[in-house]
Amino acid sequence: MKLRLFAGPLADAVAYVARALPARPPVPVLAGILLATGDKGLTLSAFDYEVAATTSTGAEIADDGTALVSGRLLNDIAKTLPKGGEVDIEVSGARLLLTCGSARFTLPTLPVEEYPALPAAPDTVLTVQADALADAVAQVAIAASTDASLPVLTGVHLALDGERLTLAGTDRYRFAVRELTVKPTGTLPATKPKRGKKKDTDDVVDDGRTVLVPAKFLLEATKAMAGEHPIGLGWSDGQLTLTTPGNTFGTRLLEGEFPKFRNVFPTPEDAALTLTVAVDDALAALKRVSLVASAKTPIRLTVATASDGGTELLLEAGHGDDAHATDRIPCNADGALEGGAAIAFNPAYLTDALKSLAAPEATFHITHQHKPALLTGRAGDLADSDYEHLLMPIRLDG
Repeated sequence: MKLRLFAGPLADAVAYVARALPARPPVPVLAGILLATGDKGLTLSAFDYEVAATTSTGAEIADDGTALVSGRLLNDIAKTLPKGGEVDIEVSGARLLLTCGSARFTLPTLPVEEYPALPAAPDTVLTVQADALADAVAQVAIAASTDASLPVLTGVHLALDGERLTLAGTDRYRFAVRELTVKPTGTLPATKPKRGKKKDTDDVVDDGRTVLVPAKFLLEATKAMAGEHPIGLGWSDGQLTLTTPGNTFGTRLLEGEFPKFRNVFPTPEDAALTLTVAVDDALAALKRVSLVASAKTPIRLTVATASDGGTELLLEAGHGDDAHATDRIPCNADGALEGGAAIAFNPAYLTDALKSLAAPEATFHITHQHKPALLTGRAGDLADSDYEHLLMPIRLDG
């Protein structure tokens, strides 16, 4: 192998595939990045049996070949090279020589023959704008669990219905759902029919149209592939791959039954109390009041009458001999909870929910102080119905 390319594209390509390197590789070769020359120039790959990433970048190829070198070391080196500098890479025996200007590195190679073959990418099922997908995944993944003992809840559920893709995530205390408009390709993987379970048509559209993807992977992959370009999603045989021109990012799918959720979400018409607040105001007040809050001292929300006769939202944390804090922000309220009761939330979960709305205003649809509240975003008089966040309240003593 002998080639030349610019340092900037090399650094970008190495950083891209390095995202797939395992933190604790089970075997030494999985800590490597595979370099291979071909029609696309230089192709770089990383794979750990769970996640795979490949990318290609232009290069002047003098001699074809492959090499496997320490991925983290190559990434560290590539980041230090001047972006406009020319890099010469040559394999000599069991060593890879990398030269850029006056800098010269010699890296030991790993045995290419021991490196596993990357899984073939499934056929593309749908395409969508990469930036839109990255935004939607960020909104939904925030509600996914990080508890590895419940793997089903660590995933983002994808369901395709015509030109609508529904993404959902939950950790049992909150549930985030986002819908996206996509372009189906008409290709769906063949699947075995499900037996012994009645299909919930609200959650499962059809066999082969729903998958469960690790949330951590989906966040990392869509962030790495974001941009003003289309991205393809394909899945089959327990594998999902995201594809953009010259790049792929794939992972194994999760197995298990994702919780049904359509019958859990209240409709806005079910709400006993609907209140709308400015997201920035709510986050600022929440940050102040949360200074005295913890998981055991949740934030209490109560609609109150303002000094000018209007309505305001009272945020309160702490009580008794403990530290105590209150703040008030303007709000628009319609209806009331029985007896003017307060509803309480975990402060971190409430903060996450408000931030994930990605809208200037938030509307709470509350049916009861002990039942899940629905949060939706608002831009002026228009509700952002494509994203819904369900938040479980904390029961107050007494």
